[in-house]
Amino acid sequence: MRKSLGSKRNLMSDDDIKTITRSFGAFEVIEPQVLNKPAEQKSNRGRQSANAKVEAPKTFASKIFESHEFGYRRITIERPLRLSAQITDEAIEGLRYAPKPFNAFMRWIYEEFGEGCHQHLSENETVIRTRIKADFKELKEKQIKELLDSKLWQFQITLMNKAKTLQDAISSEQSNDFNTFEVSLKAALKQTGAALDTKEKKQFLDAITRKNPEAEPVVKKVLKEETQPLYGAFMYKGKVVEFQSDGDLRDNENVPLNPSVSTTTLIETYFNREVAPHVPDAWINADKCDDKDGEIGIVGYEIPFNRHFYQYQPPRSLEAIDADLDAVSKRIMGLLAEVHS
Repeated sequence: MRKSLGSKRNLMSDDDIKTITRSFGAFEVIEPQVLNKPAEQKSNRGRQSANAKVEAPKTFASKIFESHEFGYRRITIERPLRLSAQITDEAIEGLRYAPKPFNAFMRWIYEEFGEGCHQHLSENETVIRTRIKADFKELKEKQIKELLDSKLWQFQITLMNKAKTLQDAISSEQSNDFNTFEVSLKAALKQTGAALDTKEKKQFLDAITRKNPEAEPVVKKVLKEETQPLYGAFMYKGKVVEFQSDGDLRDNENVPLNPSVSTTTLIETYFNREVAPHVPDAWINADKCDDKDGEIGIVGYEIPFNRHFYQYQPPRSLEAIDADLDAVSKRIMGLLAEVHS
């Protein structure tokens, strides 16, 4: 062929094309058969080895399927968020700096100009802008102006001081149950008179929490219904609750369609067989439904040719492979001998 077509480097003769066309038109099953061998192609890669690998003959087959055999219902599998919380000195110090994209550069300014640097930002603006242009090109002009505004720095210092106050009221011990920690946090806020708005609370919690698979699951809300573990209604410490899901652990499963059973039976049987034995705390997200039928899971289709038409070809014996390696080694040694002679 004139140019490489990658995996499409296959030729079909006129007879092969007629065979495929006839089988499609006749709508009949055809057992695997060897296609006509294509005309030998000249290689432009130079001399070929005498022991070149011989490809297995291409085969042709025709099968008839029901349309649902190519379909699946994609269900979303959730798992609970598990957090540990600890108000450490390091976490409190980290609150001095705003989250990305400001964090790294605020650290540099503080290290460069020291305590009270936010009071002299205008005096050092030229130096700061030069450094931003050199090493922090991702910052836009609007962000640079915000960075040079003392309000941003004062906001972070205020939040850091509130965190120190809460540390004194709660302690710096690690808690592996975020639910009880949150109760302690509310009590400490009331006791100290400190107040955290939505933005402050998010930054504070991001700084003092970390995901821990050994921690207790985080409760999202208490439910007034019967338990349904398959759909996220769990009995937990005497109450029926819904857990906060962990986006990093979210997964999807493709459940093969089967019109002979109901959708509920289909996905629950699959879940109990393929998912629950491996991740017992998982559940099916019942909010992810198909737009057309309104049932759980998104319906999709795929045609996996290899699954239906692949024919196993046993590997060559070790003796044959060893013989080929010996022949290649002898050929290489012969070439080397010619070079040194």
